[in-house]
Amino acid sequence: MTGMRISGLASGIDTESMVEKLMTAERVPLNKLTGQKQTLEWQRDQYREINTSLNELSNYTFDNMILSSTFNKKIVTSSEEGKVTATAVNTSQNISTQIDVKQLATSSRFKSSGFTSSAAAQELKFTVKDPESTEAREVSFSIKAGATADDVVKAINSSGLGVRAMNERILDTTSGQYVKTLVFVNNKTGTGGEIRAEDSSTSSYISDNLGFQLNGTVLQESEKGKDATVIIDGFEMQKTTNTFEMNGMKYTLKGVTNTPVTISASTDVGGIFDKIKEFVTKYNETITKINEKVGETRYRDYAPLTSDQKKEMSDKEVELWEEKAKSGLLRSDSTLSSALNSMRSDFYTSVQGGSFGIDHLSEIGITTTKQYRLGGILEIDEAKLKKQIGENPQAISELFSKNGDTYDTQGIAVRLRNTIKDTITTIEKRAGNIGQSDTQYTIGKGLNDLDERINNFNDRLKMIETRYWSQFTAMEQAIQKANSQSSYLSQYFMQ
Repeated sequence: MTGMRISGLASGIDTESMVEKLMTAERVPLNKLTGQKQTLEWQRDQYREINTSLNELSNYTFDNMILSSTFNKKIVTSSEEGKVTATAVNTSQNISTQIDVKQLATSSRFKSSGFTSSAAAQELKFTVKDPESTEAREVSFSIKAGATADDVVKAINSSGLGVRAMNERILDTTSGQYVKTLVFVNNKTGTGGEIRAEDSSTSSYISDNLGFQLNGTVLQESEKGKDATVIIDGFEMQKTTNTFEMNGMKYTLKGVTNTPVTISASTDVGGIFDKIKEFVTKYNETITKINEKVGETRYRDYAPLTSDQKKEMSDKEVELWEEKAKSGLLRSDSTLSSALNSMRSDFYTSVQGGSFGIDHLSEIGITTTKQYRLGGILEIDEAKLKKQIGENPQAISELFSKNGDTYDTQGIAVRLRNTIKDTITTIEKRAGNIGQSDTQYTIGKGLNDLDERINNFNDRLKMIETRYWSQFTAMEQAIQKANSQSSYLSQYFMQ
């Protein structure tokens, strides 16, 4: 507890100011500790920024340079898009296919002869086999008492029965009139589907109340679904749907053809080139950022500012000062320098054991800039790269994404991701990540130590300030006592 403080009433000394100046001198070591803590925090944050950039490069590399789909990009054309279209799903080949559509796949349809509401609630149970499936599934749902045809439509459409129910004014071909009718349309096309009532109460409700015909316990179609009939490259076949995949291509049938439709798939040179260019750009941005940090000038005369110093400066002055104070904190960092060297090696070590005759980046028109000060960024000979993509996309895919048991047999992108992973791990040991506590990484432990020293020093400063006030208070009391005695003696001798 702070004792009584007496300002300089007796001595005439500005005690408050005197103590403040003395404490300013006492705080010099504390300011150094606080500055050290700020410097460590800046360094930690700069390491983490590097890791963020490395992680983004790693993710981009995996998504765009390791997955084979990047290098299998195709431009697909159809001679009659109104009849047949296609997209390349996973094919490395350029193809030209002739397709003749004889029949489109259609869905089974079910038409009610008349709806009658039930006074009692119904629990309906079915076994459903979809047209393209070999296995049946069980479906059950409830119909409330007194349900209207529209209520039944809502219940069926949300039941999973596999049909679209409607209660609409539909043309009756017998009378030529539009009559409100309950109908079902199977959600899937093709033959082989079946909806079977699983108990007698379900059968009764379907036939007696909903007005649908049953063949035994199986819901009877008013129009059976059909499979699509197509002739592909001279071979006739059937498909349950109008959209199907074959040999890495996805075809969509839209109409019956009069003459065969030609589907052509060729290498998407522009699309593949753009992905490689984006990858090179992202790599260049990342190593440029690291190079800047490793070579950044260190201004040792610009220590972190204290709060009192900041109060005496404008915001712009503080910003400029701290820009200098933060500079060079990662200068010549061994981890980052090693990462740069490893990444350059990843790109320029030949890829051994390939099957397509390209084993070095320079063969596809990607080289290191001759401007040494740029720190090894990559340059692209666009014409050469596009030519290689058009002639041998599989070779380029292998150059980047080849899996190998040894470093020399791994593709460039695979090596790069491994280097990035190792670098991120090393940096995290020093600077941690947002999910780690301070005790789990080196800088965090240093920050904890500084916090403890700062807290201890603040406790010491409180004791020192209390001591100074006690000393000045004692001095004031002594002077006050002396003044009182002097006044008494003066009065005594004047008598």
